Amino acid sequence: MFDVCRQYCQVIADYLPANTLLQSRIPMAQYFAALDEGAKQQDDPLWGFELGKQVDSAHYGLLGYLVESSTTLLEAVDALLLFDKTVADIGVCQFSQSNRQACIAWQPYENNRQAILRNMTGWVAMVRKITGKTLYPHHVELTSHYTDMQVRRLASWFGCTVSDKAIRNAITFDSEFLNLAILTKNELVNANLYPLIQDLHRAYSSDQSWLAKLQPTLHSCDLQQMSVTQLADMTGTSARTLQRHLKSHGLSFSKLVEQERKRRFTLFCDVLSKQALSELLGYAEQASLNRAVRRWYGQSPSEYVRKKQQSTR
Repeated sequence: MFDVCRQYCQVIADYLPANTLLQSRIPMAQYFAALDEGAKQQDDPLWGFELGKQVDSAHYGLLGYLVESSTTLLEAVDALLLFDKTVADIGVCQFSQSNRQACIAWQPYENNRQAILRNMTGWVAMVRKITGKTLYPHHVELTSHYTDMQVRRLASWFGCTVSDKAIRNAITFDSEFLNLAILTKNELVNANLYPLIQDLHRAYSSDQSWLAKLQPTLHSCDLQQMSVTQLADMTGTSARTLQRHLKSHGLSFSKLVEQERKRRFTLFCDVLSKQALSELLGYAEQASLNRAVRRWYGQSPSEYVRKKQQSTR
């Protein structure tokens, strides 16, 4: 779907196009653009961080009420992970747990600095609010680059080491936090809301939008030969209709191809040679691949792969 629910966009309403304010879902591209515009107008490179501090259950709609009525933090995290795309389908979230530590990692579909800041800060802010405790993670990792002063500003609020230019966006914390009780526990509300949010999740998952249906075709196509006309033919539509659909989702054909190239790179960068990667991503030469990766992640393909391998050891 690649969009965000209206509740989650309330704090950036001033930066969204007027015609989106009546929509129940805001396209991902417009959400990211609003975050960037807000950061520009506020003259704050960490504006997403300030927005994240304000995140509470009201921004999650029905899911927020479900989280508040959970028994423990683990139950609340499970609910958020299970249904997070009903609130904001703008990335992929993963949860892992060992005996002593747990980790939440999040990768957006696009490497938007403000969205990453808001999302990662929002996780910690939400936990602090629903537990009533100023909990501090062990470590926060962020893929974007920040100045030393900005890192110190982030670390002061998170209360832990913050690493920038990381291979992933992740929050590592004590596993024992998961056993903490939720302040607003309400079994009756939980019993009634869980079926409702399940229905919402099923409806959302089954509502295969035009863009969702396009993805399998895009994933399997040859990007070296791809054009608007060819993609339109593959999907049984006209080039004009294809472009109209893309525009309604806040995309252009070049942006769509860029997203697919980035997806392929992150999936295959550590198993294919640079030459094979370049061809898979539709580049005629490796220099184009190098420039693209620097644009996406601020580092060379080799640096990206090395850090990715180090993070999984």
